[in-house]
Amino acid sequence: MTNEFQENADAAVRDQSLQSDDSFNKEISEQRQAGEQKTDMTPAWKDKYIHLLADLDNTKKRLVRNSAQEVEGQKEKLLNDVLPFADGLDLALLHISNGNDNRNVIEGIELLKSVLDKFFIKYDVKAIAARGELFDPNLHDAIGMVQHPAAAPNTVVRVERKGYLYHGKLLRPAQVLVAAD
Repeated sequence: MTNEFQENADAAVRDQSLQSDDSFNKEISEQRQAGEQKTDMTPAWKDKYIHLLADLDNTKKRLVRNSAQEVEGQKEKLLNDVLPFADGLDLALLHISNGNDNRNVIEGIELLKSVLDKFFIKYDVKAIAARGELFDPNLHDAIGMVQHPAAAPNTVVRVERKGYLYHGKLLRPAQVLVAAD
């Protein structure tokens, strides 16, 4: 009986080792197949990586471009807010009398005007030359027409409010009076 028991035990161990060898072999073959599939998928993953890298680069460029446009827009808004100050200084210089009692006021206004002119130079803001020029609807805003015997028709005879360019682009059109036909 012990012998029979021993033989059954030995048979069970042999069956178990055969089964474990089969499962081991099966597992190895599955891993080999998976490895072959991985090598087959390598170009696909590489393509996905390249596309994602290109998308990332495009996103970075777009964000830089958008932020630069936003900064330029903010600069234009700031410069537009400063223009009424320039208009006020021009009007003050135009309407103040040259008497001795006003000389200090005039010098102060001229000093402020020179500071503002330097500011405009720094930011490439230029006044539009309009008086005596042919009317250009891209640069001028005609607020009226007047009879002027010495001026040719469609010529700017008076500037009511200066216009400005920022980096060569219109910041504000000049408000002008134009000679009638």
